[in-house]
Amino acid sequence: MLTRESVFRQIDADRVIPLQELVGVLYDNHLRMPLRFCRRGREYDVVELLGAFRESSTPPCMLYLVRVREGTVFALYLDLTESVELGGQTVWRGQWVLHFQVEEGETMLVDIRLKQIADFHGHLCPDLALGYRVSQYALERLTLPLMSGALLRVIVENTTSAVDAIQHMTGCTLGNRRLLVRDWGKHAYTFICGEEEGLRLALRPGILPENPEMAELEGKIQAGQATLLETARYQTLLDQRIAFILETPAEVLFSARYLPVGWPSDQSATALAFCEVCGEPVLETHLILQNGHRCCLACVSGPMPTRWGV
Repeated sequence: MLTRESVFRQIDADRVIPLQELVGVLYDNHLRMPLRFCRRGREYDVVELLGAFRESSTPPCMLYLVRVREGTVFALYLDLTESVELGGQTVWRGQWVLHFQVEEGETMLVDIRLKQIADFHGHLCPDLALGYRVSQYALERLTLPLMSGALLRVIVENTTSAVDAIQHMTGCTLGNRRLLVRDWGKHAYTFICGEEEGLRLALRPGILPENPEMAELEGKIQAGQATLLETARYQTLLDQRIAFILETPAEVLFSARYLPVGWPSDQSATALAFCEVCGEPVLETHLILQNGHRCCLACVSGPMPTRWGV
């Protein structure tokens, strides 16, 4: 079954089967998506909405990219033919059109280890590819220390998708306390074998060329204004950046230097106490004394933003 990213690759490469057939559609106004459509006497149940795209504003037109139960991906849109005035409002009338079917087939091949990482993460993206390459490079340079049984630890200076690749490649995770994340927004990674120094690999300045088209499309997608073809084009540009990252020699992508490095003391206590404000259990090492009360960090920081839905 095609992933969402693969669907967009197929569309941008024009690997689609044109249909342009009138179909009957069961549309859910609350979910704002088609639930089922009938084509040539056969009903197709929609099991996944891959995207809804505003293709035009006058007349208003939304195109829906859907996956049906059989796994096939179709594009549907409502062809608005006329407008009438009802109660001071413009109401459009139209008919549903089955626009095209996406061809099966994958257009981007990667090695099995990277595919496993992408499956774990959920998709393949440039940051994930960077985490994969930097881990490969570090493990190659640290082969001898690792063979001697030295414990590997990693300091990451961002919170991008690269973190997932590094955890998968090195076995250093937040849970086993061999991964330290500092959100400084840098593609810089320090790999530590032993106690005295670490190998710091950092993305070289200017190595990833700027792409104005990619930046413009990314802005449209984030604003919810991109059409289907613009979204598909953006996926192709992402693929080109991923391919560049995978094909460029690691020593060209990253600068490397050894430097002294410290590692915070391990506070692995598991004893639980109770926050005297919210009453929830919390690791005893994470309680803070405030105004004579032992409080958790969440209560000290204040309520969570309402946009989090809690």
